[in-house]
Amino acid sequence: MNRYPTHAYAAIGIEPEQNWVTQFDLAAWGMEDVAYVKPVEVDGDAVYGIFAADGTELTTVDNRDEAFVTIRQNELEALSVH
Repeated sequence: MNRYPTHAYAAIGIEPEQNWVTQFDLAAWGMEDVAYVKPVEVDGDAVYGIFAADGTELTTVDNRDEAFVTIRQNELEALSVH
């Protein structure tokens, strides 16, 4: 496995000679445009959490469809995390 995937950096316009981009930099690029949905447990109940790109929990809802609708209503791109 290539620890420094230069082809991936090239795909987003970063030359290999430049400083390496950290995972936090990558998360920040999509933070205002993307929200993630994943199942979580709250007080023993299975719900779906909505998270910002940096992992900050924004809210929880009762079902997956409601999570995606909520994200789209807030003009964000919804992604699912397993």
